[in-house]
Amino acid sequence: MPGARANRPLPSGAVAAALPHEFSPELATRVDQPLAGDWIYEIKFDGYRMLARIDCRDVRLVTRRGNDWTARFPVLRKALAAAKLPAGWYDGEIVLLDEGGTPSFNGLQNAIESNRNDPIVFYLFDVPWCDGHDLRRVPVEQRRALLQALFEESAQLRFSQEIAAEAGAILHSARQLGLEGVIGKRRGSPYVQRRCDDWIKLKCSLRQEFVIGGFTWPDNSRPNGIGALLVGTHDEAGLLQYAGKVGTGYTGEVSAALRQRLEGMAQKKRPFAGPTGHDRHATWVRPDLVCEVAYNEWPKGASLRHASFKGLREDKAATAVVPEPPKRPAWVSPAAALAPRELVRITHGDRVLDPATGITKRELVTWYAQAAAWALPHLKGRHIFVRRAPAGVAKTMVFQEHPQGMRGLHGTDPALWPGHEPAISIATPEDLVAAAQLDIIELHTWNSTAAAIELPDRMMLDLDPGDDVPWRQVQEAALLVRSLLEDLGLRCWLKTSGGKGLHLAVPLKPERDHREVKAIARAIVEHLARTIPQRFVARSGAGHRVGRVFVDYLRNGPAQTTVAAFSARARAGMGVSVTIGWDELDAVGSGDQWNVRTAADFLAGRMDPWAGYWRSRQSLEKAADLLKVGKE
Repeated sequence: MPGARANRPLPSGAVAAALPHEFSPELATRVDQPLAGDWIYEIKFDGYRMLARIDCRDVRLVTRRGNDWTARFPVLRKALAAAKLPAGWYDGEIVLLDEGGTPSFNGLQNAIESNRNDPIVFYLFDVPWCDGHDLRRVPVEQRRALLQALFEESAQLRFSQEIAAEAGAILHSARQLGLEGVIGKRRGSPYVQRRCDDWIKLKCSLRQEFVIGGFTWPDNSRPNGIGALLVGTHDEAGLLQYAGKVGTGYTGEVSAALRQRLEGMAQKKRPFAGPTGHDRHATWVRPDLVCEVAYNEWPKGASLRHASFKGLREDKAATAVVPEPPKRPAWVSPAAALAPRELVRITHGDRVLDPATGITKRELVTWYAQAAAWALPHLKGRHIFVRRAPAGVAKTMVFQEHPQGMRGLHGTDPALWPGHEPAISIATPEDLVAAAQLDIIELHTWNSTAAAIELPDRMMLDLDPGDDVPWRQVQEAALLVRSLLEDLGLRCWLKTSGGKGLHLAVPLKPERDHREVKAIARAIVEHLARTIPQRFVARSGAGHRVGRVFVDYLRNGPAQTTVAAFSARARAGMGVSVTIGWDELDAVGSGDQWNVRTAADFLAGRMDPWAGYWRSRQSLEKAADLLKVGKE
């Protein structure tokens, strides 16, 4: 496969030229807000910029300043050699992902210093020189398309994907995920070996200095380090007021060294003016040490959210540390950036859609504006079918598969679904708000994308309980299904349905067609029904579900759909399907716990529990073999 990829024709604009021995990369200019124009947006990785020079068997890894670091990364060198890339210069960033899939700069430093570089990942994003040709005059989008076609991703070697959404929404999502920021690259721009505003960087985190007043002990996994720092700032009277705990950002040697230093400053008296909530387990220290902390939010009267230690500040006196009024980033949240009145004129905004709650059309449009950053990754590139409620959810509703007659909506490429009219496509916040303006409440998506429309990239299992099944039994059913999937070598992610049940999503490599995936899903459900018949049933229909849960596998067939994450539901209460973590399941009280009115507050400041989903692509080979699907 790599060899076949290497035969891809070079884009026009490539100039034949010898491979230079040295190369300096293009650098991004920091800006406070997105610039006008047509941009490609990517994640700004919190790692080290790195270039790879490949010339036949000679593979070198070079820093942005020209230092040869090949010897430090034998695993990455081996991965690059195995990719059989054409001779050239390849631009990217090396990162280390934490357990939640977020780049950890301190983790990367520790891995480099300890020579444990196996988990380090090299994200490639540009190829300015390739196969005996200078590509610097080739537009960036063409260089990236070539690069993506040149190699198969592996555990160590990945492609930095474009994030296709409005810049404000992307930054909002990046902030929620705890990422460093976003990189923008102007479409059509060449590669220049200097800092240039054709490449821009927008950072997410808020930062300031805090005084360390104490710390908690860690768990047994790192007994010589820090559990969390307890930090604060001085008020107008000079009293040290508690601001929150900082539980991430220091690992390995950094954590141990910090612990040793703080123990030498220990004191019995609490330095904070008031309680911290951690007093029983805290070790207090003299409030002399200042640290810099990055955080996502510091609500008035509350503690820091998603705070991360960035380092000690020896250049600032502790007594000078006071609250700095949190400045919002130069972008605005999707709720503000996508104010419905600015995107589309809401007709009949006061019309009640749900008599049970009084929820209006204006509230529906507002929800989809607020949810755009969360919802679009689940919608983009997929065929979408919708349920409209022009007269409200208590009246007759319409299920539509095609955009014809719905002003403002777009269709998919007709070639994707031969013999049918195009399906509905939603790719931007404007599309999402326009759909709500048309009284579209529910959004249902195919299991495949335009990249491989006949090959699903996920398997969906819908837990549909009988009317008499208590919620606790639904929760237990989800855990049982998860356990079986793990036995089959499959990880799954969880979301509420917005209705009675729960949905489990299994990300897949797009390598089997819909019928094959459905057959495996059916085998999973039938195994559950045989093994635990008192809990599960493999047949649909209310009569079969009495006292049991039907795990609906039928949604995995050709042209079948499942309600999308963050879609509202066209039923009394207007619940919303929300992604949740497995560790949150026990606290969830129903499948429709959040609705159009309450879901936005739940999402505010929240980390994405599906962060790992987007990087996980799994094969069904083991499951098919164990379940003997296709063996008869």
